[in-house]
Amino acid sequence: MAHIDHAPRHEPLARGPFATTHARFTEVDAFDWAALGAEVEDAKVRDRGRRSFELRALDEQRSLLAFTELLGELCEAGAPIDVIGSLTRVVRDEALHVDLCDRVVKALGGWDDRAPEPRWVRSNKKLPLKRRILATVLGSLCVGETISVHMIKGVRAHASDATTHAVLTRMLADESFHSRFGWWWLESMPLEGEDAKWARAYLARLLPSVAKSLAPMQAPKKKPHVYSPFGSMAPEERREAFDAAMHGTILPGFDRAGLEATAIWKRVVGGAEEAA
Repeated sequence: MAHIDHAPRHEPLARGPFATTHARFTEVDAFDWAALGAEVEDAKVRDRGRRSFELRALDEQRSLLAFTELLGELCEAGAPIDVIGSLTRVVRDEALHVDLCDRVVKALGGWDDRAPEPRWVRSNKKLPLKRRILATVLGSLCVGETISVHMIKGVRAHASDATTHAVLTRMLADESFHSRFGWWWLESMPLEGEDAKWARAYLARLLPSVAKSLAPMQAPKKKPHVYSPFGSMAPEERREAFDAAMHGTILPGFDRAGLEATAIWKRVVGGAEEAA
């Protein structure tokens, strides 16, 4: 398999004042990079870990763009400065996560030259500014980052490589803050009238697409899952993590905000979920 020496984008300069500032700001050098994978000699195991972090890096690149775009929109909308300041941390975290995942990929063999483009999630410029902001808060923060918290937690539980475990621990802490940012938004700026109506309609479109992610978790077992020292979860664990995120946090959280998410889920998703 051919590899390239850098990520598809965001390749660091790795020297000079930008590198120094980035390292101090994100604490990326707090990890023992020389020890990553040092005790794992099996080439297949290393490649499996490399591929998982390659995909994770692409997800983080996608999030970096989405939340950078949201930061600009909050500034344009005149959002409270403490809200803007809090989201600035989210953008910093995503830049760190891109760097962390890139370093893991390189430590385990380098980037695959067939790595796809990230599945970009862009702000819909056809929507009014306020609605664009709300869509990102609901979809990317409340839903996306909350699910990410549960998935990273599950993967980290089986990561026996010490440096990888530390990387996933840092990512888990950051993603937890990102999820909370979304829920804080709904608590601080309750939705009423047309905004609440639009948000319910948005969830009615969003939740079915989220439910489609259940499909890979429903696949019949072919053989027992072999855990990776660089973190992994069995399909049934992924399903449990997804259910915990949806039914333990996301749907109740939206319900508290008056968005009737549980009713929407049962109406547009429940039947298909039970059939699966």
